[in-house]
Amino acid sequence: MKKSAFISVLFFAVFIASCTKEKQGTQEVQNQKIADVIPAKYLDTLKNLGITINEGLTPPNVEGIYDISPVKSKASNVPGDVPGAIFFANAKVKFYEQSNSDFSIRLLGKSILNINDSSISTAISGAGNKFTVYGKVRTYSGSNTAIFGVVFSGEKDGSSIKNVEWGLINIDDSQDPDHAFIKEGQARLQYDTDFSSPTTNTLRLSLNQSIKILKSSGEK
Repeated sequence: MKKSAFISVLFFAVFIASCTKEKQGTQEVQNQKIADVIPAKYLDTLKNLGITINEGLTPPNVEGIYDISPVKSKASNVPGDVPGAIFFANAKVKFYEQSNSDFSIRLLGKSILNINDSSISTAISGAGNKFTVYGKVRTYSGSNTAIFGVVFSGEKDGSSIKNVEWGLINIDDSQDPDHAFIKEGQARLQYDTDFSSPTTNTLRLSLNQSIKILKSSGEK
């Protein structure tokens, strides 16, 4: 009887250790994926500006197209910016091909960063209804180009998302000789001022919305 009880305890201990190791391995996969998208020093800059980071290995499914408006600045380390006083163009974002097994997801946007945004690489974290999407986006202005990190946080709310905010940081301005964009390391934080971003059927912006994009989030 004692031998049987010892074997049962040993089996349980091995099972717990195995589950812990598997979870740690999964956490390592997520950490590496996020680091590949946006290096830690740039993510730390956004954290210092106040971006919400929803950590966790079980983010909700956020696939869909969302309408984000009105959009206002919340924080910035860009000289001359006046956080809280600047409105940006309304935005839309599409999340698709989400996989919680390897924390991958894809992002398309309209005026999240520029008129058209498409992630080079992307990752997701979160738990419950809360999520954070990390994207690396290449943006253009004439012959100038730069790579930005985009960190997008919110909460799934039925078919919509709420409490949306996103941070933008230049992580590579080596191909921006004319300085069309904010400098490497400079960042802005924006948010949806009515805190509700409903789902929509199209990613296309209206003509009036397109005209309003006079100063994109990544430009000076």
